[in-house]
Order: sequence, then C-alpha cells, then structure tokens
Amino acid sequence: MPRLFTLTVLALLAAPAWAADFVITRSKHTDAAKVMGRDQAAQDSTEVTWMAKDRMRVEEGDRVTIVRTDLKKLFMLDLKAKTYTAVDLPFDMKKYVPAELAQMIEPMMAQMKTTVTPTTETKKVKDWNATRYTVAMTGPMGASFTQEMWVTKDVAVDPAALKAMQETLMSVSMMAAPMAAEMKKLDGLVLVLERTQKVMGAEIKSKEEVTAIEQKEPAAGLYDLPEGFTEKPFDPMSDPSMKGGMGGMRGGMGPKGAPPAGGKGG
Repeated sequence: MPRLFTLTVLALLAAPAWAADFVITRSKHTDAAKVMGRDQAAQDSTEVTWMAKDRMRVEEGDRVTIVRTDLKKLFMLDLKAKTYTAVDLPFDMKKYVPAELAQMIEPMMAQMKTTVTPTTETKKVKDWNATRYTVAMTGPMGASFTQEMWVTKDVAVDPAALKAMQETLMSVSMMAAPMAAEMKKLDGLVLVLERTQKVMGAEIKSKEEVTAIEQKEPAAGLYDLPEGFTEKPFDPMSDPSMKGGMGGMRGGMGPKGAPPAGGKGG
C-alpha cells in the first residue's frame, strides 16, 4: 500500500545524560489486495528510527527522513536517486502550493474526521506493559480506516516531545495533517499497530510492530545530509496520500529509508 511517512511516529528523548541514542526497530507487513482492479502484492519491510535530543532519523528501504529541530528543518532523502528535499519547520503547506491549489485541498481536508479512543484494556507486549487505543478515520470518496494500537509508557521517551515530533512528521502529508491534533491523545510509544483501510472499494490490512529498542552510539553524520546529494523542490502532490484517498495515512512512524554513507555537517 502507499505509505508516507507514517503515521508510525516517535520522538525526542528526555534523559538528562546522552551516552547513546535510542534506536527503535519495527517490522511492517501489508497484505496483498486488489485496488481499482489492480493486484497489489503483499509487502514486508523494516523501519529503523534513531532518536536524540533535538534530532531524529527514520530509515526504510531507499527513503530516509531526518528531523532537525535545532535547524528547524525536515529533510526527505531518496538514496537511490541521491536527492533530498528540505522543508522549513514548523511546516506550512501554503508556502509550497499555489493559492488556488490550497483552496482545492482545504475542503478535502475538512472532510476528514479522526477519533482516538483510549481503553482500559492492558497486556504485555514483549517486555513492556501496554494499553490498547482505537483510532477511526473517515475521509473523501468514502475512504476510511480503523487502527488498533498498543501503547506503552515503559520506554523513557518524553511524552510532550513525542507528541510534538509526531505532529511534525504528520504535518508534511496533506492528508495526514488533520489527524495530528487527535493523535496527541496517544499517551506513550506505539508498540503494535493493526490497520484496516478501505479505499476505492478495496480493503487493505496491515500491521506494524516494534521488534527491538536499544541504545547505540550513532555513526558520525547520521543526522546530517550526505555528501553528493542533489536538492530537489518539495512537491506536495507527490504525496502518496493524494493519489488514493487516505493511502498515505499511518499512525506509526514516518517515511521509509536507509542510511547513507558519510555526511556533511548541519
């Protein structure tokens, strides 16, 4: 299924000493489906998120997203094409689209409704205590999805910073941005996310799950732009969520990617 950065969504740490950064690894699976008469094969991938005080890096496949709150910048890298896109933070869509297009997009976003509901149900997910949340969303053209999330407070992540980072990542997707305020209700780190998405008459099921949480020393330049990459303008219309209802929605982490070698200071 198309994915944006998803919706899968972590943040900065609030530990007083920073001997090492947190590294969170997620496995991701999407079932095979038929959308608009076309078969989509099942997909499996691994997403790795590095987190430090004022920066974050999300890696999946050939895509990398780097958030630098110290620079007030978000970078999206395509490792295969050796290109990157930079946007200013806080993100303002009106800076990147013509006024007439913004007027067309706003009614679509107004049709999107999201409800996050905490429950009292708890269980163990690996070594962590978790609470179940449900998320329901409806959008244009009959698109909708439901999500079941298991969320923990056992990991030493600053809740306020986590919510702020989640909102930053989601703001870059035109169709995910309306979710940001409601998603602030999530109190902790999402460990498991199971989604049922309905779009264009098709039903797509997917699952994301944290497989490891570690502390590691980051390689030099991990949070910097790599050498030899060419900048390209940010194009909101390339957002997968604009090409099929809510195809790009997710409640987990961000866009996909993998680490480039080397880097230049930022």
